[in-house]
Amino acid sequence: MLNIIKAFAFAFSANIDNIAIGMSYGIKKIKIGSKINLIISTLMAVITYITMFIGKSISNLFDVTLIHKIGAYLLIIIGIYLLFKEFLSKIKENDNKDLSNLTIKNILIIVFTLSTNNIATGVAASMIGINIYLTFLFTFIFSFLLLYMGNKIGRNILNESIEKYSNILSAVILVILGIFQII
Repeated sequence: MLNIIKAFAFAFSANIDNIAIGMSYGIKKIKIGSKINLIISTLMAVITYITMFIGKSISNLFDVTLIHKIGAYLLIIIGIYLLFKEFLSKIKENDNKDLSNLTIKNILIIVFTLSTNNIATGVAASMIGINIYLTFLFTFIFSFLLLYMGNKIGRNILNESIEKYSNILSAVILVILGIFQII
């Protein structure tokens, strides 16, 4: 049961940015269709799986206790870094997620933007023993649902408040996961 909770929390944290991306398109009244969302979600899940597999392979080379501590500290450091980065971006008021068309290039940009968190955190998460297969499944589900929800909210409500806090929430969850592993 604890494995499910860890994978669930990690996948949610790693994919909460999807709300912001979906909202940024929705605010511009650009609908992200199910097929495109399916492609994005599949790529996100595969990228997460690959990075977690790499992390698991690395962890097999060293003492399990040491690897769990390293993974936990990496999650905390990444979370703190993401918080710091978020606060700096609020100062600069730059929005690099403002894309205009859903071309293949834009889909790849969305995947790259969203997967930057998943790459580093995927390695760290597998090092602390988070189940790769459950995370793959939850990543796909959360990626799809949160991108859909964000896009729907953006198109219908035009509220940017969720977008403002999604990165902060994601970073805080990573820090909490890391601290939980150390305790």
